[in-house]
Amino acid sequence: MMIKLAKRGIIAAVILIALLVLLLSSYTRVPVGSTGIMVTMGRVQDGSTLSEGVHFHIPFFQEIVSLDNRVKKLELNTEAFSKDIQTVSAKLAVNYRLRPEMSFSVYKSHGTQFEQNIIVPATHEVLKSVCAQYTAEELISKRADSSDKMRDELDAKLTDMGITVTDFNIIDFDFSTDFINAVEAKQVAEQVRKKAATENETAIAQAEREKQVAIKQAEAAAEKVRIEAEAKANAVKMAAEAEAFRLQSINENLTDLTIRNTLAERWDGKLPTVSGTNAAGILNIGELLDGQDGADNEQ
Repeated sequence: MMIKLAKRGIIAAVILIALLVLLLSSYTRVPVGSTGIMVTMGRVQDGSTLSEGVHFHIPFFQEIVSLDNRVKKLELNTEAFSKDIQTVSAKLAVNYRLRPEMSFSVYKSHGTQFEQNIIVPATHEVLKSVCAQYTAEELISKRADSSDKMRDELDAKLTDMGITVTDFNIIDFDFSTDFINAVEAKQVAEQVRKKAATENETAIAQAEREKQVAIKQAEAAAEKVRIEAEAKANAVKMAAEAEAFRLQSINENLTDLTIRNTLAERWDGKLPTVSGTNAAGILNIGELLDGQDGADNEQ
């Protein structure tokens, strides 16, 4: 009797545990930031998207597949040709997010492999499309512009498929050795040209400065000559004016008596051989003596 009761207890316990396990397996938790897809006997039920949280399903007949809707990052290496037929090797980083409202459609079409089935091929295609619009040199000099164009084209291509591109970056661009050597040679030539242009501009500026200095020196020398000539002219003019003033003063103070006295002072004591009252240059002794007597009487 005891054995039968023990067997029944064991069976009941097993059944209870099985029921508990069955009950627990009937609930699945959809993680935060994810969308749940209900799959019944391997078939996706139309419109059966589930929000984050715990959901019931029939064990062994149904399962809930969770699709992460948070931003995810994809890195891939790919190649393309530039506008000038240069091989471009690129390492790209794509940040994308599965749109919750499109999760059902994406899973129904591509399952959980939508990254490899949709995003990777689209990224390869966009890289080839954009690189064909730029020369290899432009891809280097306009890297940000080409990166923005790739992001916009990729986002436009994936949006209708239920995927949003949140960021796109070109981690690295690589080119053939011949092209890199050609670019380096061009850069060296450009640097030499700029250096020569700078030296030429410096020489021109120096020559212009020397020219201006020479002009200033010539102008200073000419001004000095002009000032000296003007000073000499002024000195001659002042000397002439002084001499004219002196002569004018002498002329104003000159009288007949002064002339006679001067002649008397300069007389050598010899009497002239010719006498007369009106003979030019003949000293009149009488007048001289009369003038002398008058002077003595005044004193």
